[in-house]
Amino acid sequence: MNAALPAGVTVFERGWLSSNNILIVGHETALVDSGYVTHAPQTVALVEDVLGSRLLDRLLNTHLHSDHCGGNAALQRRYPQMCTEVPSGEFSAVSVWDENVLSYRATGQECPRFRATGRLIAGGERRLGDLSWEIHAAPGHDPQSVILFEPTSGTLISADALWENGFGVVFPELLGESSFDEVADTLDLIESLAPKQVVPGHGRVFYNTNRKAPTFRLGLSGL
Repeated sequence: MNAALPAGVTVFERGWLSSNNILIVGHETALVDSGYVTHAPQTVALVEDVLGSRLLDRLLNTHLHSDHCGGNAALQRRYPQMCTEVPSGEFSAVSVWDENVLSYRATGQECPRFRATGRLIAGGERRLGDLSWEIHAAPGHDPQSVILFEPTSGTLISADALWENGFGVVFPELLGESSFDEVADTLDLIESLAPKQVVPGHGRVFYNTNRKAPTFRLGLSGL
């Protein structure tokens, strides 16, 4: 039997090119990742449909590829009081809007400028909804990427570090920078967390039916 996502967690499974969005509602409200810019109006509408008259208090980005943060600017216009948090290593690049460091110029993708007001630091926690989520570094697909884990329910927001049948392109390798060791370390970390269910950056939520076995690692062994 599949485990259930925690109360107050809604996953908007998006199509290509947008990432999934995870809305967490409790005492406060939070959204993890905001999709690509061309889908930003739909992102705002999906959030509004669930929140109604409530405001969005917090926006978090697992990493700053344009398919995960392209809706940030639109959400900031809709909810100007909202706190926006990005991985700590990318905070400075957002502050000066360095499109080379943020990869938008090299990939030819759009991402409207947004402001960052907080940092996601690996080893820390965030209270999202009514639950505490652990912040873990997850380099590989992106050197600064983080994942979020809620240990009580065993829920992992894995971004592009892990999909149901693979993981995101290892972009540093495309630039000649060795990163597959980092990918392996991140997969080992996920295995050690032993999540019951995974909300990936793209695709449906999937479940670990045998938490004692290296289910997620074995699923990638042929890649």
